[in-house]
Amino acid sequence: MSRAQRIVDMILGGERYANSKLFGDKVYVDEPILRTGARAYGKQETSVARPRQRRVSLPERYREVRRLARGRKKGVWGYPYVTDAAKLFVEQARLLADYEDDYPEEPDPYGYTGATPTYEDLSDNDLRCYVSWRTRLRAGEEVAAPGTFWRIYAFEIICGVGMEPGLAGLEALSRIGVDDPMLGVVRDQVKRWTHDYAIYYGIDSSLVSGIATSANIQAVSTLGRAERALLEPGGQVTWPERPQAGLPSSEELLDALITLSRYRADKSRFIRARREDVAWVACRVYADMVAHCAKRRKTGFVEGAFGPASRVSYTMFPGAMFWSETSHPDTTYELSSTERYVCARGFWWRELPCRRAEKSDEIGALLHAIDCRMRRATGDKHGLKDKPLPKYQGKFVDTRIAELLAMREAEEAARITIDRKALGSIRSAAARTREALLTDDEREETPQAISAMGGEAVVEQVFELRGVEPEGASSDGSRTVEEERSSSSAEELPLDDRQIELLRALLDGGALDGFDSLYVTLAVDDINEVFLDIVGDTVVEFDGEVPAIIEDYEQEVRDALG
Repeated sequence: MSRAQRIVDMILGGERYANSKLFGDKVYVDEPILRTGARAYGKQETSVARPRQRRVSLPERYREVRRLARGRKKGVWGYPYVTDAAKLFVEQARLLADYEDDYPEEPDPYGYTGATPTYEDLSDNDLRCYVSWRTRLRAGEEVAAPGTFWRIYAFEIICGVGMEPGLAGLEALSRIGVDDPMLGVVRDQVKRWTHDYAIYYGIDSSLVSGIATSANIQAVSTLGRAERALLEPGGQVTWPERPQAGLPSSEELLDALITLSRYRADKSRFIRARREDVAWVACRVYADMVAHCAKRRKTGFVEGAFGPASRVSYTMFPGAMFWSETSHPDTTYELSSTERYVCARGFWWRELPCRRAEKSDEIGALLHAIDCRMRRATGDKHGLKDKPLPKYQGKFVDTRIAELLAMREAEEAARITIDRKALGSIRSAAARTREALLTDDEREETPQAISAMGGEAVVEQVFELRGVEPEGASSDGSRTVEEERSSSSAEELPLDDRQIELLRALLDGGALDGFDSLYVTLAVDDINEVFLDIVGDTVVEFDGEVPAIIEDYEQEVRDALG
Protein backbone atom coordinates (compact mmCIF):
# COMPACT_ATOMS: atom_id res chain seq x y z
CA MET A 1 0.00 0.00 0.00
CA SER A 2 1.32 3.40 -0.93
CA ARG A 3 1.99 6.16 1.54
CA ALA A 4 -0.82 8.29 0.10
CA GLN A 5 -3.29 5.44 0.45
CA ARG A 6 -2.31 4.92 4.12
CA ILE A 7 -2.86 8.62 4.86
CA VAL A 8 -6.30 8.52 3.25
CA ASP A 9 -7.28 5.43 5.23
CA MET A 10 -6.08 7.05 8.45
CA ILE A 11 -8.13 10.18 7.80
CA LEU A 12 -11.30 8.36 6.79
CA GLY A 13 -10.96 5.81 9.60
CA GLY A 14 -10.96 8.44 12.30
CA GLU A 15 -13.86 8.68 14.74
CA ARG A 16 -14.73 12.19 13.64
CA TYR A 17 -15.37 11.16 10.05
CA ALA A 18 -16.86 7.79 10.85
CA ASN A 19 -19.81 9.45 12.68
CA SER A 20 -20.20 12.23 10.11
CA LYS A 21 -23.38 12.28 7.98
CA LEU A 22 -21.34 13.47 5.04
CA PHE A 23 -18.97 10.47 4.93
CA GLY A 24 -20.71 7.80 7.00
CA ASP A 25 -22.60 6.11 4.12
CA LYS A 26 -20.02 6.59 1.35
CA VAL A 27 -17.28 4.35 0.12
CA TYR A 28 -14.01 5.74 -1.14
CA VAL A 29 -13.20 4.98 -4.78
CA ASP A 30 -10.46 6.29 -7.09
CA GLU A 31 -11.59 9.20 -9.30
CA PRO A 32 -9.73 11.36 -11.80
CA ILE A 33 -8.45 14.65 -10.46
CA LEU A 34 -9.82 16.62 -13.44
CA ARG A 35 -13.58 16.57 -13.66
CA THR A 36 -16.10 18.52 -15.68
CA GLY A 37 -18.47 20.98 -14.09
CA ALA A 38 -21.43 18.70 -14.65
CA ARG A 39 -19.74 15.80 -12.78
CA ALA A 40 -18.59 18.07 -9.94
CA TYR A 41 -22.20 19.02 -9.24
CA GLY A 42 -23.51 15.51 -9.58
CA LYS A 43 -25.14 15.93 -12.99
CA GLN A 44 -24.99 13.25 -15.62
CA GLU A 45 -23.08 14.21 -18.72
CA THR A 46 -24.64 13.77 -22.13
CA SER A 47 -22.33 13.31 -25.09
CA VAL A 48 -23.38 14.31 -28.59
CA ALA A 49 -22.54 11.39 -30.79
CA ARG A 50 -21.64 12.08 -34.37
CA PRO A 51 -24.22 10.38 -36.60
CA ARG A 52 -22.95 7.43 -38.52
CA GLN A 53 -22.55 7.96 -42.22
CA ARG A 54 -25.23 6.39 -44.30
CA ARG A 55 -24.34 3.31 -46.25
CA VAL A 56 -25.58 3.57 -49.81
CA SER A 57 -25.39 1.28 -52.76
CA LEU A 58 -22.77 2.32 -55.29
CA PRO A 59 -23.04 1.76 -59.02
CA GLU A 60 -20.18 -0.06 -60.72
CA ARG A 61 -18.34 3.12 -61.80
CA TYR A 62 -18.06 4.30 -58.19
CA ARG A 63 -16.80 0.88 -57.11
CA GLU A 64 -14.05 1.13 -59.73
CA VAL A 65 -13.04 4.48 -58.23
CA ARG A 66 -12.87 2.93 -54.77
CA ARG A 67 -10.85 -0.06 -56.01
CA LEU A 68 -8.15 2.27 -57.41
CA ALA A 69 -7.30 3.45 -53.90
CA ARG A 70 -7.70 0.13 -52.13
CA GLY A 71 -4.43 -1.26 -50.81
CA ARG A 72 -2.33 1.65 -52.08
CA LYS A 73 0.31 2.67 -49.53
CA LYS A 74 1.04 6.37 -49.46
CA GLY A 75 3.75 6.25 -46.80
CA VAL A 76 4.60 9.15 -44.50
CA TRP A 77 3.63 12.74 -45.23
CA GLY A 78 6.03 14.39 -47.65
CA TYR A 79 6.59 15.08 -51.32
CA PRO A 80 6.13 11.40 -52.43
CA TYR A 81 2.91 11.22 -50.43
CA VAL A 82 1.51 14.40 -51.97
CA THR A 83 2.53 13.34 -55.48
CA ASP A 84 0.95 9.91 -55.08
CA ALA A 85 -2.26 11.41 -53.66
CA ALA A 86 -2.52 13.88 -56.56
CA LYS A 87 -1.84 11.11 -59.08
CA LEU A 88 -4.57 8.96 -57.50
CA PHE A 89 -6.97 11.89 -57.63
CA VAL A 90 -6.34 12.42 -61.36
CA GLU A 91 -6.80 8.70 -62.10
CA GLN A 92 -10.09 8.65 -60.20
CA ALA A 93 -11.21 11.91 -61.84
CA ARG A 94 -10.68 10.41 -65.29
CA LEU A 95 -13.00 7.53 -64.39
CA LEU A 96 -15.71 9.98 -63.31
CA ALA A 97 -15.02 12.63 -65.99
CA ASP A 98 -18.04 11.85 -68.20
CA TYR A 99 -20.17 10.07 -65.61
CA GLU A 100 -23.58 11.51 -64.67
CA ASP A 101 -25.86 10.76 -61.74
CA ASP A 102 -29.26 11.87 -60.43
CA TYR A 103 -28.90 10.87 -56.80
CA PRO A 104 -31.71 12.60 -54.83
CA GLU A 105 -30.19 12.62 -51.33
CA GLU A 106 -28.45 15.49 -49.52
CA PRO A 107 -24.75 15.61 -48.45
CA ASP A 108 -23.90 14.45 -44.93
CA PRO A 109 -24.00 17.36 -42.45
CA TYR A 110 -20.71 16.21 -40.90
CA GLY A 111 -18.83 15.55 -44.13
CA TYR A 112 -15.19 16.34 -44.84
CA THR A 113 -14.32 20.05 -44.45
CA GLY A 114 -10.56 20.10 -45.09
CA ALA A 115 -8.78 22.48 -47.46
CA THR A 116 -7.57 19.78 -49.91
CA PRO A 117 -10.40 17.28 -50.34
CA THR A 118 -10.24 14.25 -52.64
CA TYR A 119 -12.73 11.56 -53.62
CA GLU A 120 -11.30 9.37 -50.84
CA ASP A 121 -12.31 11.98 -48.26
CA LEU A 122 -15.96 11.76 -49.33
CA SER A 123 -18.35 9.17 -47.98
CA ASP A 124 -20.25 7.02 -50.45
CA ASN A 125 -23.29 9.25 -49.99
CA ASP A 126 -21.28 12.46 -50.52
CA LEU A 127 -19.50 11.02 -53.57
CA ARG A 128 -22.81 10.35 -55.30
CA CYS A 129 -24.11 13.78 -54.20
CA TYR A 130 -21.03 15.44 -55.71
CA VAL A 131 -21.37 13.73 -59.10
CA SER A 132 -25.11 14.54 -59.19
CA TRP A 133 -24.40 18.19 -58.31
CA ARG A 134 -21.71 18.41 -60.99
CA THR A 135 -24.14 16.97 -63.54
CA ARG A 136 -26.65 19.74 -62.82
CA LEU A 137 -23.90 22.38 -62.81
CA ARG A 138 -22.69 21.34 -66.25
CA ALA A 139 -26.30 21.52 -67.48
CA GLY A 140 -26.41 25.19 -66.50
CA GLU A 141 -28.30 24.95 -63.20
CA GLU A 142 -27.24 27.09 -60.24
CA VAL A 143 -27.22 24.70 -57.28
CA ALA A 144 -25.80 25.52 -53.85
CA ALA A 145 -23.05 23.19 -52.64
CA PRO A 146 -20.52 22.99 -49.79
CA GLY A 147 -17.03 24.36 -50.32
CA THR A 148 -15.64 20.81 -50.54
CA PHE A 149 -17.57 20.21 -53.77
CA TRP A 150 -16.37 23.48 -55.29
CA ARG A 151 -12.74 22.67 -54.48
CA ILE A 152 -12.90 19.20 -56.04
CA TYR A 153 -14.56 20.71 -59.12
CA ALA A 154 -11.74 23.28 -59.35
CA PHE A 155 -9.11 20.51 -59.03
CA GLU A 156 -10.68 18.68 -61.99
CA ILE A 157 -10.52 21.84 -64.14
CA ILE A 158 -6.92 22.55 -63.13
CA CYS A 159 -5.87 19.01 -64.05
CA GLY A 160 -7.67 19.24 -67.40
CA VAL A 161 -10.14 16.47 -66.57
CA GLY A 162 -13.65 16.77 -67.96
CA MET A 163 -12.82 20.05 -69.68
CA GLU A 164 -10.07 20.80 -72.18
CA PRO A 165 -7.57 23.39 -70.86
CA GLY A 166 -8.26 26.77 -72.40
CA LEU A 167 -10.71 29.66 -72.28
CA ALA A 168 -13.62 27.44 -71.21
CA GLY A 169 -11.67 26.21 -68.19
CA LEU A 170 -10.57 29.75 -67.31
CA GLU A 171 -14.16 30.98 -67.45
CA ALA A 172 -15.41 28.06 -65.35
CA LEU A 173 -12.76 28.76 -62.69
CA SER A 174 -13.60 32.46 -62.57
CA ARG A 175 -17.27 31.68 -61.86
CA ILE A 176 -16.60 29.47 -58.83
CA GLY A 177 -18.12 30.90 -55.66
CA VAL A 178 -18.96 34.28 -57.18
CA ASP A 179 -22.60 34.37 -56.05
CA ASP A 180 -22.19 32.55 -52.73
CA PRO A 181 -21.19 34.81 -49.79
CA MET A 182 -20.29 31.73 -47.70
CA LEU A 183 -17.41 30.77 -49.99
CA GLY A 184 -15.01 33.63 -49.26
CA VAL A 185 -12.01 31.37 -48.54
CA VAL A 186 -12.71 29.27 -51.62
CA ARG A 187 -12.88 32.41 -53.79
CA ASP A 188 -9.49 33.58 -52.54
CA GLN A 189 -7.93 30.22 -53.37
CA VAL A 190 -9.57 30.04 -56.80
CA LYS A 191 -8.36 33.55 -57.62
CA ARG A 192 -4.76 32.36 -57.29
CA TRP A 193 -5.50 29.13 -59.19
CA THR A 194 -7.12 31.10 -62.03
CA HIS A 195 -3.99 33.24 -62.26
CA ASP A 196 -1.76 30.12 -62.38
CA TYR A 197 -4.10 28.36 -64.82
CA ALA A 198 -3.59 31.08 -67.44
CA ILE A 199 0.18 30.96 -66.98
CA TYR A 200 0.47 27.16 -67.03
CA TYR A 201 -1.69 26.68 -70.13
CA GLY A 202 -0.46 29.80 -71.97
CA ILE A 203 -3.73 31.77 -72.09
CA ASP A 204 -3.69 35.45 -73.15
CA SER A 205 -2.30 37.49 -70.25
CA SER A 206 -4.77 40.34 -70.78
CA LEU A 207 -7.55 38.06 -69.47
CA VAL A 208 -5.92 37.62 -66.07
CA SER A 209 -3.74 40.70 -65.70
CA GLY A 210 -4.18 42.13 -62.23
CA ILE A 211 -6.00 39.09 -60.77
CA ALA A 212 -3.19 38.15 -58.40
CA THR A 213 -0.58 40.80 -59.20
CA SER A 214 0.26 42.99 -56.24
CA ALA A 215 -0.64 46.66 -56.56
CA ASN A 216 2.63 47.43 -54.79
CA ILE A 217 4.61 45.73 -57.57
CA GLN A 218 2.84 47.82 -60.19
CA ALA A 219 3.58 50.96 -58.17
CA VAL A 220 7.29 50.08 -57.86
CA SER A 221 7.38 49.57 -61.63
CA THR A 222 5.85 53.03 -62.16
CA LEU A 223 8.47 54.65 -59.92
CA GLY A 224 11.27 52.76 -61.70
CA ARG A 225 9.98 53.83 -65.12
CA ALA A 226 9.87 57.45 -63.97
CA GLU A 227 13.40 57.24 -62.53
CA ARG A 228 14.84 55.83 -65.76
CA ALA A 229 13.09 58.47 -67.87
CA LEU A 230 14.35 61.31 -65.64
CA LEU A 231 17.96 60.09 -65.74
CA GLU A 232 17.99 59.30 -69.47
CA PRO A 233 18.90 62.79 -70.84
CA GLY A 234 22.01 62.92 -68.69
CA GLY A 235 21.59 66.60 -67.83
CA GLN A 236 19.82 68.28 -64.95
CA VAL A 237 17.15 66.04 -63.46
CA THR A 238 13.88 67.97 -63.26
CA TRP A 239 10.25 67.09 -63.77
CA PRO A 240 9.16 68.46 -67.19
CA GLU A 241 6.30 70.90 -67.55
CA ARG A 242 4.89 68.96 -70.50
CA PRO A 243 4.33 65.18 -70.86
CA GLN A 244 7.45 63.34 -71.93
CA ALA A 245 7.79 60.01 -73.74
CA GLY A 246 8.41 57.14 -71.32
CA LEU A 247 7.50 59.24 -68.28
CA PRO A 248 4.28 58.49 -66.39
CA SER A 249 1.81 61.30 -65.86
CA SER A 250 1.84 63.27 -62.63
CA GLU A 251 -1.39 61.55 -61.55
CA GLU A 252 0.10 58.09 -62.12
CA LEU A 253 3.22 58.95 -60.16
CA LEU A 254 1.23 60.37 -57.27
CA ASP A 255 -0.94 57.23 -57.15
CA ALA A 256 2.21 55.07 -57.07
CA LEU A 257 3.70 57.14 -54.25
CA ILE A 258 0.46 56.93 -52.24
CA THR A 259 0.28 53.14 -52.77
CA LEU A 260 3.82 52.66 -51.44
CA SER A 261 3.58 55.16 -48.59
CA ARG A 262 3.43 54.22 -44.93
CA TYR A 263 1.57 57.47 -44.40
CA ARG A 264 -2.08 57.03 -45.39
CA ALA A 265 -2.08 59.91 -47.85
CA ASP A 266 -5.21 58.55 -49.53
CA LYS A 267 -7.14 59.39 -46.33
CA SER A 268 -5.95 63.03 -46.25
CA ARG A 269 -8.76 65.53 -46.80
CA PHE A 270 -6.31 68.17 -47.99
CA ILE A 271 -4.68 65.91 -50.59
CA ARG A 272 -8.07 64.88 -51.97
CA ALA A 273 -9.19 68.51 -52.22
CA ARG A 274 -5.90 69.87 -53.68
CA ARG A 275 -4.84 66.81 -55.63
CA GLU A 276 -3.55 68.71 -58.68
CA ASP A 277 -1.32 70.98 -56.58
CA VAL A 278 -0.10 68.06 -54.44
CA ALA A 279 0.78 66.10 -57.60
CA TRP A 280 2.71 69.12 -58.94
CA VAL A 281 4.82 69.32 -55.76
CA ALA A 282 5.19 65.54 -55.24
CA CYS A 283 6.47 64.89 -58.78
CA ARG A 284 9.14 67.57 -58.51
CA VAL A 285 10.20 66.42 -55.04
CA TYR A 286 10.48 62.89 -56.45
CA ALA A 287 12.70 64.20 -59.27
CA ASP A 288 14.85 65.96 -56.67
CA MET A 289 15.22 62.70 -54.74
CA VAL A 290 16.17 60.83 -57.93
CA ALA A 291 18.84 63.42 -58.68
CA HIS A 292 20.13 63.32 -55.09
CA CYS A 293 20.41 59.51 -55.06
CA ALA A 294 22.14 59.46 -58.44
CA LYS A 295 24.73 61.92 -57.12
CA ARG A 296 25.09 61.02 -53.44
CA ARG A 297 24.18 57.33 -53.12
CA LYS A 298 25.54 54.13 -54.57
CA THR A 299 22.06 52.92 -55.59
CA GLY A 300 19.13 54.68 -57.18
CA PHE A 301 16.10 55.80 -55.23
CA VAL A 302 13.85 52.88 -56.23
CA GLU A 303 16.52 50.20 -55.79
CA GLY A 304 17.54 51.62 -52.42
CA ALA A 305 13.94 51.58 -51.18
CA PHE A 306 12.73 48.27 -52.61
CA GLY A 307 15.83 46.32 -53.59
CA PRO A 308 17.06 45.23 -57.03
CA ALA A 309 15.13 43.14 -59.53
CA SER A 310 14.76 39.59 -58.27
CA ARG A 311 13.97 36.06 -59.41
CA VAL A 312 12.25 33.80 -56.88
CA SER A 313 10.96 30.24 -56.96
CA TYR A 314 7.25 29.96 -57.72
CA THR A 315 4.77 27.19 -56.83
CA MET A 316 1.95 26.50 -59.25
CA PHE A 317 -1.54 25.88 -57.82
CA PRO A 318 -0.65 25.98 -54.11
CA GLY A 319 -3.09 24.02 -51.93
CA ALA A 320 -4.61 22.22 -54.92
CA MET A 321 -4.54 18.60 -56.10
CA PHE A 322 -2.54 18.90 -59.31
CA TRP A 323 -0.55 16.25 -61.19
CA SER A 324 0.69 16.00 -64.75
CA GLU A 325 2.21 12.99 -66.48
CA THR A 326 4.87 15.12 -68.19
CA SER A 327 6.88 18.11 -67.09
CA HIS A 328 5.92 21.48 -68.48
CA PRO A 329 8.15 22.54 -71.40
CA ASP A 330 10.53 25.44 -70.91
CA THR A 331 8.73 28.70 -71.51
CA THR A 332 8.60 32.39 -70.56
CA TYR A 333 5.23 34.00 -69.80
CA GLU A 334 5.05 37.80 -69.53
CA LEU A 335 2.04 38.70 -67.46
CA SER A 336 2.85 42.41 -67.64
CA SER A 337 5.76 44.75 -68.10
CA THR A 338 6.58 44.25 -64.41
CA GLU A 339 5.97 40.54 -63.92
CA ARG A 340 7.33 37.53 -65.80
CA TYR A 341 7.16 33.78 -65.17
CA VAL A 342 9.83 31.39 -66.42
CA CYS A 343 9.67 27.59 -66.53
CA ALA A 344 13.06 25.84 -66.76
CA ARG A 345 13.42 22.05 -66.52
CA GLY A 346 10.02 21.72 -64.88
CA PHE A 347 10.63 24.37 -62.19
CA TRP A 348 8.85 27.73 -62.20
CA TRP A 349 10.42 31.11 -61.38
CA ARG A 350 8.89 34.54 -60.91
CA GLU A 351 10.80 37.62 -62.03
CA LEU A 352 9.90 40.92 -60.36
CA PRO A 353 11.23 44.51 -60.64
CA CYS A 354 12.16 44.53 -56.94
CA ARG A 355 13.11 42.25 -54.10
CA ARG A 356 10.40 43.50 -51.75
CA ALA A 357 7.28 45.50 -52.50
CA GLU A 358 6.51 46.69 -48.98
CA LYS A 359 5.37 50.17 -48.08
CA SER A 360 8.20 52.66 -47.63
CA ASP A 361 8.86 54.79 -44.55
CA GLU A 362 10.87 57.30 -46.61
CA ILE A 363 8.09 57.86 -49.13
CA GLY A 364 5.60 58.11 -46.27
CA ALA A 365 7.71 60.79 -44.55
CA LEU A 366 7.97 62.81 -47.78
CA LEU A 367 4.21 62.72 -48.44
CA HIS A 368 3.48 63.63 -44.81
CA ALA A 369 5.86 66.59 -45.07
CA ILE A 370 4.22 67.74 -48.33
CA ASP A 371 0.76 67.45 -46.78
CA CYS A 372 1.77 69.21 -43.54
CA ARG A 373 3.77 72.08 -45.08
CA MET A 374 1.32 72.75 -47.90
CA ARG A 375 -1.46 73.13 -45.34
CA ARG A 376 0.64 75.60 -43.40
CA ALA A 377 1.66 77.55 -46.52
CA THR A 378 -1.92 77.84 -47.83
CA GLY A 379 -3.40 78.76 -44.45
CA ASP A 380 -5.49 75.62 -44.07
CA LYS A 381 -7.17 75.57 -40.67
CA HIS A 382 -6.67 71.82 -40.22
CA GLY A 383 -2.94 71.64 -39.65
CA LEU A 384 -0.70 68.63 -39.07
CA LYS A 385 2.13 68.18 -36.61
CA ASP A 386 5.61 68.10 -38.13
CA LYS A 387 7.56 64.85 -38.06
CA PRO A 388 11.34 64.38 -38.23
CA LEU A 389 12.69 64.78 -41.77
CA PRO A 390 16.25 65.12 -43.10
CA LYS A 391 17.14 68.74 -43.75
CA TYR A 392 17.88 68.25 -47.44
CA GLN A 393 14.47 66.59 -47.98
CA GLY A 394 12.73 69.39 -46.08
CA LYS A 395 14.51 71.88 -48.34
CA PHE A 396 13.23 70.04 -51.43
CA VAL A 397 9.66 70.20 -50.13
CA ASP A 398 9.76 73.86 -49.07
CA THR A 399 11.35 74.97 -52.35
CA ARG A 400 8.74 73.25 -54.49
CA ILE A 401 5.85 74.56 -52.39
CA ALA A 402 7.18 78.10 -52.73
CA GLU A 403 7.43 77.66 -56.52
CA LEU A 404 3.86 76.40 -56.68
CA LEU A 405 2.48 79.33 -54.69
CA ALA A 406 4.41 81.85 -56.83
CA MET A 407 3.09 80.22 -60.02
CA ARG A 408 -0.51 80.26 -58.77
CA GLU A 409 -0.16 83.91 -57.71
CA ALA A 410 1.11 84.88 -61.17
CA GLU A 411 -1.75 83.01 -62.83
CA GLU A 412 -4.27 84.79 -60.63
CA ALA A 413 -2.79 88.20 -61.43
CA ALA A 414 -2.99 87.51 -65.17
CA ARG A 415 -6.58 86.28 -65.05
CA ILE A 416 -9.14 88.71 -66.55
CA THR A 417 -12.67 88.51 -65.19
CA ILE A 418 -15.60 90.17 -66.98
CA ASP A 419 -18.76 90.84 -65.02
CA ARG A 420 -21.56 90.78 -67.55
CA LYS A 421 -24.01 92.25 -65.05
CA ALA A 422 -21.92 95.45 -64.98
CA LEU A 423 -22.01 95.96 -68.77
CA GLY A 424 -25.27 97.94 -68.60
CA SER A 425 -23.94 100.46 -66.11
CA ILE A 426 -20.72 100.81 -68.12
CA ARG A 427 -22.70 101.58 -71.26
CA SER A 428 -24.88 104.11 -69.45
CA ALA A 429 -21.82 105.89 -68.05
CA ALA A 430 -20.23 105.97 -71.51
CA ALA A 431 -23.40 107.43 -73.04
CA ARG A 432 -23.64 110.15 -70.40
CA THR A 433 -20.00 111.04 -70.95
CA ARG A 434 -20.46 111.34 -74.71
CA GLU A 435 -23.64 113.37 -74.24
CA ALA A 436 -21.80 115.82 -71.99
CA LEU A 437 -19.02 116.28 -74.57
CA LEU A 438 -21.38 117.13 -77.46
CA THR A 439 -21.72 120.77 -78.61
CA ASP A 440 -25.11 122.39 -79.21
CA ASP A 441 -24.70 121.98 -82.98
CA GLU A 442 -23.85 118.32 -82.57
CA ARG A 443 -26.87 117.82 -80.31
CA GLU A 444 -29.13 119.03 -83.14
CA GLU A 445 -27.66 116.56 -85.61
CA THR A 446 -29.55 113.45 -86.48
CA PRO A 447 -29.12 110.33 -84.36
CA GLN A 448 -27.53 108.69 -87.37
CA ALA A 449 -24.52 110.97 -87.14
CA ILE A 450 -24.06 110.15 -83.49
CA SER A 451 -24.41 106.49 -84.35
CA ALA A 452 -21.53 106.83 -86.77
CA MET A 453 -19.43 108.32 -83.97
CA GLY A 454 -20.28 106.05 -81.09
CA GLY A 455 -22.07 103.02 -82.41
CA GLU A 456 -25.56 101.65 -82.08
CA ALA A 457 -25.46 101.20 -78.30
CA VAL A 458 -24.47 104.85 -77.82
CA VAL A 459 -27.42 106.02 -79.92
CA GLU A 460 -29.80 104.06 -77.77
CA GLN A 461 -28.39 105.51 -74.56
CA VAL A 462 -28.49 109.07 -75.97
CA PHE A 463 -32.11 108.72 -77.08
CA GLU A 464 -32.97 107.34 -73.67
CA LEU A 465 -31.29 110.24 -71.85
CA ARG A 466 -32.84 112.91 -74.11
CA GLY A 467 -36.28 111.31 -74.24
CA VAL A 468 -36.24 111.10 -78.08
CA GLU A 469 -37.63 108.10 -79.92
CA PRO A 470 -35.39 106.94 -82.81
CA GLU A 471 -37.87 107.10 -85.68
CA GLY A 472 -37.66 108.26 -89.27
CA ALA A 473 -34.68 108.12 -91.58
CA SER A 474 -31.49 110.14 -91.96
CA SER A 475 -30.99 112.81 -94.60
CA ASP A 476 -28.95 110.50 -96.83
CA GLY A 477 -31.80 108.00 -97.06
CA SER A 478 -30.25 105.33 -94.78
CA ARG A 479 -32.50 103.46 -92.34
CA THR A 480 -32.63 104.24 -88.61
CA VAL A 481 -31.52 101.86 -85.91
CA GLU A 482 -35.06 100.70 -85.22
CA GLU A 483 -35.59 99.91 -88.89
CA GLU A 484 -32.35 97.90 -88.90
CA ARG A 485 -33.57 95.90 -85.93
CA SER A 486 -37.03 95.34 -87.26
CA SER A 487 -35.52 93.84 -90.38
CA SER A 488 -34.08 91.05 -88.23
CA SER A 489 -37.48 89.50 -87.60
CA ALA A 490 -38.17 86.02 -86.34
CA GLU A 491 -38.75 84.79 -89.87
CA GLU A 492 -35.21 85.79 -90.87
CA LEU A 493 -33.45 84.19 -87.85
CA PRO A 494 -31.76 80.88 -88.73
CA LEU A 495 -33.73 79.11 -85.97
CA ASP A 496 -36.53 76.56 -86.27
CA ASP A 497 -39.98 77.04 -84.80
CA ARG A 498 -39.22 74.95 -81.75
CA GLN A 499 -36.13 77.02 -80.89
CA ILE A 500 -38.06 80.29 -81.36
CA GLU A 501 -40.79 78.93 -79.09
CA LEU A 502 -38.16 78.15 -76.43
CA LEU A 503 -36.69 81.65 -76.79
CA ARG A 504 -40.11 83.30 -76.37
CA ALA A 505 -40.79 81.14 -73.30
CA LEU A 506 -37.52 82.32 -71.75
CA LEU A 507 -38.43 85.98 -72.49
CA ASP A 508 -41.91 85.61 -70.96
CA GLY A 509 -40.58 83.72 -67.93
CA GLY A 510 -42.92 80.80 -68.58
CA ALA A 511 -42.41 77.18 -67.62
CA LEU A 512 -40.38 74.83 -69.82
CA ASP A 513 -42.47 71.75 -69.18
CA GLY A 514 -42.75 70.93 -72.87
CA PHE A 515 -38.96 70.76 -73.38
CA ASP A 516 -36.73 67.94 -72.18
CA SER A 517 -33.34 68.75 -70.69
CA LEU A 518 -31.31 67.30 -73.59
CA TYR A 519 -33.17 69.38 -76.16
CA VAL A 520 -32.80 72.54 -74.06
CA THR A 521 -29.03 71.99 -73.83
CA LEU A 522 -28.66 71.60 -77.61
CA ALA A 523 -31.11 74.42 -78.44
CA VAL A 524 -29.34 76.91 -76.15
CA ASP A 525 -26.04 76.24 -77.95
CA ASP A 526 -27.68 76.89 -81.36
CA ILE A 527 -29.39 80.08 -80.13
CA ASN A 528 -26.19 81.51 -78.68
CA GLU A 529 -24.30 80.70 -81.89
CA VAL A 530 -26.89 82.62 -83.97
CA PHE A 531 -26.86 85.66 -81.69
CA LEU A 532 -23.06 85.83 -81.73
CA ASP A 533 -23.45 87.22 -85.27
CA ILE A 534 -26.17 89.67 -84.18
CA VAL A 535 -25.04 91.13 -80.85
CA GLY A 536 -21.51 89.70 -80.67
CA ASP A 537 -22.12 87.75 -77.46
CA THR A 538 -24.12 84.86 -76.00
CA VAL A 539 -27.61 85.88 -74.91
CA VAL A 540 -28.69 82.81 -72.92
CA GLU A 541 -26.78 81.64 -69.87
CA PHE A 542 -27.23 78.00 -68.89
CA ASP A 543 -25.63 76.43 -65.82
CA GLY A 544 -27.01 72.96 -66.54
CA GLU A 545 -30.21 73.47 -64.54
CA VAL A 546 -32.38 76.41 -65.70
CA PRO A 547 -31.54 78.59 -68.75
CA ALA A 548 -32.16 82.34 -68.58
CA ILE A 549 -31.88 85.35 -70.90
CA ILE A 550 -29.00 87.65 -69.94
CA GLU A 551 -30.61 90.85 -68.71
CA ASP A 552 -28.34 93.14 -70.75
CA TYR A 553 -29.40 91.48 -74.01
CA GLU A 554 -33.11 91.02 -73.33
CA GLN A 555 -34.15 93.95 -75.51
CA GLU A 556 -31.88 92.83 -78.36
CA VAL A 557 -33.51 89.39 -78.29
CA ARG A 558 -37.00 90.91 -78.34
CA ASP A 559 -36.07 93.12 -81.27
CA ALA A 560 -34.61 90.17 -83.15
CA LEU A 561 -37.87 88.27 -82.67
CA GLY A 562 -39.84 91.27 -83.99
